[in-house]
Amino acid sequence: MPTITRTIGAFHDASNARIRKIGQYTGPASYATGGDPFTAANLGMSTIELLVTELAVNAAGTVRGLQYDTAAGLLRWIVLDTGAEVAATTDLSGFSARFEAIGK
Repeated sequence: MPTITRTIGAFHDASNARIRKIGQYTGPASYATGGDPFTAANLGMSTIELLVTELAVNAAGTVRGLQYDTAAGLLRWIVLDTGAEVAATTDLSGFSARFEAIGK
C-alpha cells in the first residue's frame, strides 16, 4: 500500500477554489544553475501549489526531466541518464514540454 500525505495544499478540492493553467514551456537559451524562473505571476496566479510537466524533448529526440522547486519558483532541468542538473549556460531553447499548474 502506498504512503499518501494529505497535508500538502488542499488534498481534495470540490469547491472550485483552485485555478488550473495548462500550457507549453520552452527552455531558456542560457540555463542558470539552480533552475529557470517559473513563478505564479508568470501565469497570472498568486501561488502555484503543484506544477506537473511532461518530459522535455528537442527535435533530435533528446529528453530532459523537469523538477519544480515550489519555494524558490524555479524549474530545474535534469539529465535523465545521470540524474544531474543540466550544466550552466546550456542552450535549452530547442526543448519544450507541456505543463499543468494548479494554485490560486
